[in-house]
Amino acid sequence: MTRSANSTKLVKVIMCCGRKLAVSSNVYRAMSMTMSRYKRKRQLHIRNIMNLQNKSVALLHLIKRSSRHRTIWTRIRSGKFFEEDAEKNGEKFFKENFRMNRKCFDTLCGMLRGIAKQDTILRKCIPLQKRVGIALYALGSSAEYRTISNLFGVGKSTICEIMQEFCTEVWRVLRPIYMDSFPLQKNQIEECLKGFGQIGFPQCYGAIDGCHIEIQPKNDEAIDYHNYKGWYSMVLFASVDYRFRFQYISVGSPGRCNDSKIFESSKLKRELQNPILKDYTKKMCGIDVPVLLIGDSAFRLSELVMKPYSFHVDASDKEKTFNYTLSKARRVVENAFGHLKARFRRIGKGLDNKIDKAALVIQCCCVLHNFLNHNNDTIKKNWIQHMQEYERTRRQIPDEINTITESNCTAIAIREAIANYLALKSNIDTQEPLREHDEQVL
Repeated sequence: MTRSANSTKLVKVIMCCGRKLAVSSNVYRAMSMTMSRYKRKRQLHIRNIMNLQNKSVALLHLIKRSSRHRTIWTRIRSGKFFEEDAEKNGEKFFKENFRMNRKCFDTLCGMLRGIAKQDTILRKCIPLQKRVGIALYALGSSAEYRTISNLFGVGKSTICEIMQEFCTEVWRVLRPIYMDSFPLQKNQIEECLKGFGQIGFPQCYGAIDGCHIEIQPKNDEAIDYHNYKGWYSMVLFASVDYRFRFQYISVGSPGRCNDSKIFESSKLKRELQNPILKDYTKKMCGIDVPVLLIGDSAFRLSELVMKPYSFHVDASDKEKTFNYTLSKARRVVENAFGHLKARFRRIGKGLDNKIDKAALVIQCCCVLHNFLNHNNDTIKKNWIQHMQEYERTRRQIPDEINTITESNCTAIAIREAIANYLALKSNIDTQEPLREHDEQVL
């Protein structure tokens, strides 16, 4: 009995020890897994801290090097044309290259502060004066952007960027100031009527015409811009006042379009139907003559547009006087186009810009033309002679063909009244010198 009891106790003790050992083993295994996870997390945390430290060191190194000249993404350029040549060679040299005098240049820079840039920690910006100078030189010459890039010491892509920003800012800032003829205002109407009256044509608000600017369209658009003289062009349609200033411009019509069609669909025609113009109607030879525009034979004769009589051998003196007076007054629009292309040779010799950018460049040049006209910055005669010689030898300017029949009875009556008025005025003007001569003889 005693042995059996001892054996039972021994078995129980052994089983209890086994259970305790099993529990200890599970605890040890759990503790080992916990320690392993902790070590992995700690190592990951240490690696993240090391990565952040490395990045911080790299960033500090970059900031320290940013003050030095970077040769990785900038090319060393030595062009000092604007900083040295333009400053040292006098007013004549400056105007020849930038197409305006220094006073107008400084005024323009003051108005275009919107295109100024700021220095950064990476590099210094191009000064405002130099940016304006680059744009004016590009517009005033027919040089390639690559040539201008080397001359001014900037990249070719920078030239394109400056041109885009300059033209956009000029159109935004200067157009409301220097091309503000519409909507119509009484003081402007009276000024233009008086100005054209002094030239010799009554009741005239402006002269209209179209000018073809050579462009380089895409192949799939080329047929639309092909004019009948055999080259590709975009039409600048404009109304010009007695001082050669652009009152209204419409840019972008393809070269195949005629001037009359552009006018008929333009905003200019709608503006001239403003009731304010009725207050300036004048009676001539029993006919009420409204304020009107003058154009060449390509336009449709109407109450808004006067055109010359058709040419024929048996034309009367009245018709000849009317045609001569209208042609003399209409010369202002031809002179405005001539001055525009002579001053800004990129317009005169053809645009190499993308066709969607060409209209903006033309608009910018027209506004600058008015700005310089307002500030009495005269154009040089040799510029005009050079452009006339170029157009005479290089290409023929498309002439408008008169295929429009005159059927507006009211417009015909208005033209007859103006012709009679001019004929009567011409007779009076020719008789006065004879009368003075007779008085001197007596």
